[in-house]
This record gives sequence, structure tokens and C-alpha cells, in this order.
Amino acid sequence: MLREVAGRCTGLGLRQRNPVNRPPGSREFTDSALRDLKAGRYRPREWVRFLRRCAQRSLEQAVAHPRAALEVVILHAGLGLLGGARLRVAASGLLAITHLGLLSQCNRSLGAANALSLLRASLPPRRWAALVAVATDIADGMLARGPRSTAFGSYADPLADVAFWSAVLFHTKVSTLTRAAVIGLWLGPAAVITFSYFATGRTIDYPRPLVTRRVSAGLQGLLVLQLIRSDPASGDAEPRLAP
Repeated sequence: MLREVAGRCTGLGLRQRNPVNRPPGSREFTDSALRDLKAGRYRPREWVRFLRRCAQRSLEQAVAHPRAALEVVILHAGLGLLGGARLRVAASGLLAITHLGLLSQCNRSLGAANALSLLRASLPPRRWAALVAVATDIADGMLARGPRSTAFGSYADPLADVAFWSAVLFHTKVSTLTRAAVIGLWLGPAAVITFSYFATGRTIDYPRPLVTRRVSAGLQGLLVLQLIRSDPASGDAEPRLAP
């Protein structure tokens, strides 16, 4: 009976994707920093110590991955000059440059797949950008298969979805159902996972069911169709996505 149920779940896409495989030392450092922060009861001086440790670690990893660090700077400088969303460009660049430790030692370059994810995170909430977002999501998924996948990409890919589609959500009037779907699929899980890291004082191996990829693809397609019908940059006083 259990095997039959498991088989049906597998058919429905409830199988789990492989857990994020972090480079040696990455999990140990993160767990140590979070554990000490929790032990210090999150007092201001403990936050200062936590941020100082993370900054030092980030600098070490940037030095260990000079090519990737340079690629991050050039990519985000270019996005800023081309009119990308400035706040998200800055946030994307900061998160990328401080998490190069998620690249393995053999990954000296950022890689095309990761660059596409970072590009998607900084796109403005426009009609043309929605099509680019979907295209880059498909492309980076194809490029990051097998040995080319990195822990950096495993985190950057979903965070790029959170950044771009949340921007669409907050810059466009949407139906309650659409808003709930975006929050439930992207914003909510990201917030819960981040909170869990700090609350437990360690990294969390959260579930990664394949079905979420299918639901994400379906929701992105729906949002693209709706965004095509109403472009936030078209000059309308109250642009609205149809429910």
C-alpha cells in the first residue's frame, strides 16, 4: 500500500530534488556563525561580531575566486548603467559578492547559468522583462545541469524569482488570488527559510519537491500573459493585472 502511494506521489511530481551540495567548509562556517549569534541572544554586539565574521569570510572567498568577483562587479555595473532596478541591482550585487564561497574551488568563473539568474533578479517589472525572466529561467536551468550545477546557483535561481516576480507584484495592481499565489510560492518560503536559519542557529536542509518547479513555471506563464495585457511602464495611472 505504501509503495503504491509513493508511486502515485512520484507520478504527481512530489519527488525531491537533490539537496544543495555546499562546498567543504561552507556549511561549517555558516553553522558556527549562526550558532554563536543565537548563543549571544542576538544582542547588538553579537550582530556586529556576526557581520564582521561574515564580511571577513566573504573577502577571503572573493580573493579565492577573483574571476568570479570581477564578473559580478562588471555584470551589476552594466545592469545599473542599462537602467536596471537600482535597489535590486545593488542587493543582487551585494548578495552575489558575499556568497562566492558557494562556488566550488574548481568553479573560478561565475558561470553562464548563475549570470542569467543574477540578470533576472535585477530586471525591471516590464512587459518585455517578463518574457526575458521566463527565458533566462529556462536557460539557466538547462545550463546548470549535472557537474555544472553549483550551490551558488541553487540559491541564486529561486531568489531571482523572488526578486523579479515580487517586483511585479508590488508595482502592479493584482487580484487577491494572484497576490496570494506569489506570496505563497516565492515570498513566503524565502522568509520562512531565512527566519529558520537564525531561529535554529544552523543551516536548514529544506525540502525541494519537483512539483514546486512545475507550479512556479505555471504561475510565471500566467503572470506573463497578464503582464502583456497591462504594462506597468505604459503610462497608465493604475495599471492592473486581470484576475
